[in-house]
Amino acid sequence: MNKLLIFIAAFLLTIQFSNAQTEKGSQTLGFNLGFGSGKSNESPGAQQTGDGSSFDLHNSNFSFGPAYSYFIANGLDLGAAFNFTSTKQTSPDNNFGYPLKYHDYQASGTLYARKYFLYKNKFGIRTGPFISYGKEATNFTYAPVHDYNPSNSTAHNLTAGIKVDLVYYASKNLGFAAALANLQYNHYTSSGDYQLNQTSNNISFYTGTSALQISMFYVFGGKG
Repeated sequence: MNKLLIFIAAFLLTIQFSNAQTEKGSQTLGFNLGFGSGKSNESPGAQQTGDGSSFDLHNSNFSFGPAYSYFIANGLDLGAAFNFTSTKQTSPDNNFGYPLKYHDYQASGTLYARKYFLYKNKFGIRTGPFISYGKEATNFTYAPVHDYNPSNSTAHNLTAGIKVDLVYYASKNLGFAAALANLQYNHYTSSGDYQLNQTSNNISFYTGTSALQISMFYVFGGKG
């Protein structure tokens, strides 16, 4: 136990709260990139017909956009990001009314504050609150057997939460980050061709294993 306490104390002593990359007055200009894919198994037949039939839904998403931040204090920055996200979901032809293709586009803007905890000015985490607003447009395509015309819907997302990123500085002016986890609250409203206005509120937790979210940024300004 004593060795563990000594190790923790030594680690805390090596954490740098002020350095050239994250000192007051420094700025970052970067680019965010995200990708995720997966599939889920649906079994509506077991509920509706009792035959236990099932099929797979395949989904993927891709996102990208610029980001900027300014360090208002050593190890503490405020920033903003703009993101465009494309999400697709496909399923085989089935008898349960699922669309063959679901394609969603979202443009969003995010404001955030982040506190940096770095080891030897190179490696560590950054964490803090964020708030984001996004607008979506979605298209649904159905199989001819369902006698549904292609439909569209629009939606608005308001999201707030806390995010944790892994950070690595390859040099004084170049850094990389990867999302580790975030806890968020989401308020969602939508309307479309075949639906009334819908509203939902939920709390969710995401980890870096569910989708890859990385960023690269250039550091400038400051005294270093």
